[in-house]
Amino acid sequence: MAARRRAPHPLLRPFVRELWSCDAEPAGEAQARIERLLPSGLMHLVLRLDDAPVHLLRSPTDVRGEALAHAVLAGARTASYLKRLRARSASVGATLLPGAAQWLFGAAADELTGRHVPLDALLGAEARRLRERLFDAADADARLVLFEDWLLARRPPVGAGQAAALVRLLRASASVGAAVHASGLSHRRFDTAFRQAAGLNPKAWLRVRRFQAALRALGTASAPADIAAALGYSDQSHFNREFLAMAGLTPARFRALAPDEPNHLPEQAPLPR
Repeated sequence: MAARRRAPHPLLRPFVRELWSCDAEPAGEAQARIERLLPSGLMHLVLRLDDAPVHLLRSPTDVRGEALAHAVLAGARTASYLKRLRARSASVGATLLPGAAQWLFGAAADELTGRHVPLDALLGAEARRLRERLFDAADADARLVLFEDWLLARRPPVGAGQAAALVRLLRASASVGAAVHASGLSHRRFDTAFRQAAGLNPKAWLRVRRFQAALRALGTASAPADIAAALGYSDQSHFNREFLAMAGLTPARFRALAPDEPNHLPEQAPLPR
C-alpha cells in the first residue's frame, strides 16, 4: 500500500518538508508488525483515522507497550524507537521543519523532544474536528488536500524567520562556533533559539544530520571505512559506535536489511503471542 507523498504548497515550504496520505490496508493483507523508527532530526505530525491501536515498545518482546493517541506530534529525537501496529490505517501526515511547532502549535520544539504528544493536548477540540473532517473525506487524495488547506490556514503571515536562518547558518558553517559567530548572537542565545525551533541543540542536530547522510551512503556500494572518512567520523569504529547509538543496530545490519524506507526498518524479532 503505497502512500501518496509530495512537497507541500510553496507557502508551507519554510515549515513543512513533505505531506503524505494513505488508504487503509485491505483486511486480507493486514498483519501485525514491529517497525524500528530511526531519528531524522525532524518532527512528524500523524493523524490515523481508525481505531487500530499503535503501541510504542520498550523492546521487541514488550507485550503491552504504550498505546498512542490516534493523532500525535512526534518530537525530534536522537535515538530509534519501536512501534507495533496491527494494520495500517487510513492516515495523513506531515514532516515538519524547525520552527514549525512554534507557528502550528505555539509550542517550543524542545518541549516535545523525544515525545509523542496527543494532538488534542496541543489543539484541544480543533484536533477532534480536523480528524472528523478527514474521516469524512472521499479518499486519500481528498484527505491530503483538506489537510494541506488546514496547514495553510494556520500558516503565519510572515516568513520562516529566525528558525530557518539559524538552520541555514549551521548547515553552511564549519562548526557550531562559526555559526554562532556569524549569527551575531551569544552562544547561549543561539543554543536556546535553535533548541526551541528544532527540538535538539546544534551539536545533536548536526549528529543526526550526519547520521542521515550515513543512511543514504549505506544504500550505495561505498565501503564503511570510506563512508566514515567522507562524513568526518574519526575512524570506522567511531562511525559504528555512533550509528549503533542512534539506530539501535550496526551499519552492516542496516545494509543487510536494505529497507525501501531508510527510516522505517522491519524488526526481525517475533511478535509476542
